Amino acid sequence: MKKVTFLLILVTIFGCEIEKINYVQPIAVTFEPDNVMTTSASLGGAVASEGGKNVSEYGIVWDVNPNPTTADNKAARGVRIGEFYETFLGFQPNTTYYYRFYAINEVGVGYGDEYSFKTGIEAPCNPAVNNRVNLNSYSQININNVEMSHPSWGFNEGNIEFATSSYSSTARIFVQFNENNRRAPLSGEYTTVLGDFGNDVDLSTGKAKLFIQDYGMGYGGATAVAGTKFYVKNENNVLTIIFCDTHVGDHYILNGKFSYNLN
Repeated sequence: MKKVTFLLILVTIFGCEIEKINYVQPIAVTFEPDNVMTTSASLGGAVASEGGKNVSEYGIVWDVNPNPTTADNKAARGVRIGEFYETFLGFQPNTTYYYRFYAINEVGVGYGDEYSFKTGIEAPCNPAVNNRVNLNSYSQININNVEMSHPSWGFNEGNIEFATSSYSSTARIFVQFNENNRRAPLSGEYTTVLGDFGNDVDLSTGKAKLFIQDYGMGYGGATAVAGTKFYVKNENNVLTIIFCDTHVGDHYILNGKFSYNLN
């Protein structure tokens, strides 16, 4: 009886074919680019499947040519299953880039879908003198101080504000941004909006508010209409706000720039 049982076991074992496991490259997902500015963009992706082997590295790749690979520009961000989405700096202005998410295992490299994005332009003017802004053809202010604050008294003033003051003028320029983590705005072209602006909505989307207050001998101030353009340069811990024929109301056409030390 024992022999019969043993023979049945052998037949059962050797009569079954061992199934072969096919390992594959990881399955990667690329997130669409967002918040694209002059030298920065928000990029990322996720590992959807490891393909049967542990993912040893994942991140993004990019280049000015299509189909970037890990031999091009690469930013590794993790291992195994994971995802990320963050702002990357250091891109060139007015340039088209191609990027995708990648993940690596023993089998090879898996890539997600490819996306392209084009960075914004730099300021079309280059004012020679810092901390001086022409309000119009016959009036200018020499800025002696720039204050940074984080407004919290309403829902329409963003979450970071820069305000100028001058010993020689009663006019003050106010610029408000709505940025992730209340950080300083990144380099790029900004477009003014009106109405609701803040309350942790539409963060870091290249929008801003711009207005002038003047309770002295001037026109009393004004607010830039929606769609007005101005420029920011955030470099080496110095934030510079640049105006190139920037209209604010009926009486102001701003030309010039002012800076704030972020240290």
